[in-house]
Amino acid sequence: MGNANKEMQLRKTCKLYAYVLTAQGKEVPESILECRDSDGSEEYDCIVDCVADLSQVLKDLDSDTFTKIVKNTDSQEARELAHWWEMYQLYIPLETE
Repeated sequence: MGNANKEMQLRKTCKLYAYVLTAQGKEVPESILECRDSDGSEEYDCIVDCVADLSQVLKDLDSDTFTKIVKNTDSQEARELAHWWEMYQLYIPLETE
């Protein structure tokens, strides 16, 4: 993955992570906001990798909250998150208990 594509994916993941935290009424860390809001035109390097944090938050959601946040078809962010989660599970299978 090229650096530009990696940066784009990191920003997208930060955007989705911020969405999930906001939907839960939690504070979004400044580093996540900076990464989410950077558009790649400035010299800001998005060094925050919140894939593990986002996946853990999604794993920890109860089914009602997961449905409300991830399966909300009226929300573009929820649809993007659902797609992200689907791709994440394809490439990093969830552990079975």
